[in-house]
Amino acid sequence: MNIKYLERYELSEEPIIIGLPDNLHDLSNFDDVDSLLNGVLEDLVKEKVLSTKFGEITSTGVTIQTEVKKIIAIGLGNSQDMNSHKMHKAFGRLFQHLKKNDETSAQLLFETFGGDVGAAEAIGYMAHVSVYEYSGKKHREERPFLESFELTVTSMEPVEAHVTKGMIIGQSVNSARDISETPPNYMTPEIFADKISTMFKGRDHVGIQIKDEFDLSDEGYGLITAVGKASENKPRLVTVEYRHPDAHDIKPVALVGKGITYDSGGYSIKSKTGMPGMKYDLSGAANVIGMIQGIVEMKLPVHVVATVVLAENMISGNAMKPDDVFTSLSGQTVEVKNTDAEGRLVLGDAVFHASQYSPRIILDFATLTGAVIAAIGNERTGVFTNKDQELVAPIFDLSQEVGDELWRLPLGDKEERSVKSSKVADLTNHVEKPGRASFAAGFIRQFINGSPWAHFDIAGTGTRSKNNAYGPKGATGVLIRSVIKAVEGDLI
Repeated sequence: MNIKYLERYELSEEPIIIGLPDNLHDLSNFDDVDSLLNGVLEDLVKEKVLSTKFGEITSTGVTIQTEVKKIIAIGLGNSQDMNSHKMHKAFGRLFQHLKKNDETSAQLLFETFGGDVGAAEAIGYMAHVSVYEYSGKKHREERPFLESFELTVTSMEPVEAHVTKGMIIGQSVNSARDISETPPNYMTPEIFADKISTMFKGRDHVGIQIKDEFDLSDEGYGLITAVGKASENKPRLVTVEYRHPDAHDIKPVALVGKGITYDSGGYSIKSKTGMPGMKYDLSGAANVIGMIQGIVEMKLPVHVVATVVLAENMISGNAMKPDDVFTSLSGQTVEVKNTDAEGRLVLGDAVFHASQYSPRIILDFATLTGAVIAAIGNERTGVFTNKDQELVAPIFDLSQEVGDELWRLPLGDKEERSVKSSKVADLTNHVEKPGRASFAAGFIRQFINGSPWAHFDIAGTGTRSKNNAYGPKGATGVLIRSVIKAVEGDLI
């Protein structure tokens, strides 16, 4: 999307976009807008030609300097009830309306939306995420809306930097969505690793390390090797380290993502209805790459290490089996009781790998358990941590700004005992007991090596089943914005 900026409205062929609160006099520039519309703004609302109802979009024609111009209004509702989430939703519905109605350009009067920094970032963010579409291998002739639409933002105050920041984060979300939506035969561990290398090659202050199946086997990443060995598409472990010169002596934030590029379940095989959609089992890794992409693009003065573990969980004569025992990178042995509980296995090695960077915090993201959906539904992310709520509170607060709901779940001695209940190894990856989301988190906790740590189970929130203001059904890029903003604000 091409965005340009003006200090004041200039007459053009473009439709004019305005935000309308219930009380029109809450508009800081009411007199200017009313004058532009020849003094009929209140009459248009009173006669219900234009609506102030939150999220409702109406349009009409108004004569401006002898020419009829299209006015597109988005209702903002009660100004006292406006918050970040509602502002994002309003812009999401606006951009979706523009796309649906084949608009090619528009001029937005920024002050009618409150005129603050948050609104400016929301424009840039929602301009990308709300109208996302994955074209993939589908042939199309028309240019996508994001490539063709031109928006002019009219504002007395400079807002370009804030809109641009929102755009960068929105583009990072869409990049992660592209990865998650890609058919699995086009997003194998090797292809994914090569894509990451291409994305970050030559970027300032960025180092990339890729371990292939030989490195992983030789260096003792026994759990990743066990999960990935059955597939012809061998596993990879990719680490992207961004260290800005201003943060050269600061311990890093470590981000870890589960990237099972396809999950058949292995010998604990999924059903014919449970397997379709398992391309999304790499969403944790995709979202971590989106996070580090945004941080690098914004050139934040921070130190971040992003690690993604990439593997296919398949079946062959060489596949891991229930009852097998493998030795992890940490040296702990693990009895496999369920090959479809592979995510926690690869995360065990990946989290321990991340701990070698002596991070101030480890955050891992994974579509890990169906149990978390059973516990809290598919619209909440389950959060587990080895510390108190203060560690993750900033991410909880930031997530509310875009409607991402987080829910902390228990993790204690019960899980510790269950994880260590194997009679033949130090740990087991599965027990036939309730509370399996907590058990999975308890398993990962065995590999954090003393680091402050939080685990985000995005099994329910990594995708959505229907369209909303934040975009279409499918991959969501959940928590990318929240983590980038937390890193930017030095809140974690």
